[in-house]
Amino acid sequence: MDEFGHDMDMIFRKYALPLKKYAMTLCHDSFLADDLVADTFYKAITHIDTFHGGNIFTWLCAIAKNQFLNHVKKKETQNVSLDAEDTFTEIASEGTPLGDVMQKEQKMELFTKMQTLSSQDREVVYLRTFADLSFKEIGEVLKKSENWARVTFFRAKAKLKKTMERLD
Repeated sequence: MDEFGHDMDMIFRKYALPLKKYAMTLCHDSFLADDLVADTFYKAITHIDTFHGGNIFTWLCAIAKNQFLNHVKKKETQNVSLDAEDTFTEIASEGTPLGDVMQKEQKMELFTKMQTLSSQDREVVYLRTFADLSFKEIGEVLKKSENWARVTFFRAKAKLKKTMERLD
């Protein structure tokens, strides 16, 4: 049990920030994202016996998504907007290399432009681009096929490109 606690501590340190960024793509609320991350790790600890190997981050994302969907169903908050355009400054500034201002600005611009996409497209782009998941892993998280994830990503990327061309 001691070793398990140590492993979960390491897993938390490695995945808490990427998981919060993923949660932010779902709820666009920093406080709710923190709650989702905490609930996700609680579920992961209490249901570790359901993890049968594979990518731990994919499993954590699936738990986080289910926690968010449960939250929406219960209507614990008055307004959960999937299209809100706030709180992205926080996302863009977290996890970027220190001292690289240009990269921060580029990430912020990308997050802003991603708001033109549907929530599902944003989620796929985030998981592929920022969480570095494979199309197979994205399919697992979103309960879709690997091919669906691949097609959705490339269509979303094309939409982003059109948006960028219009703004230039």
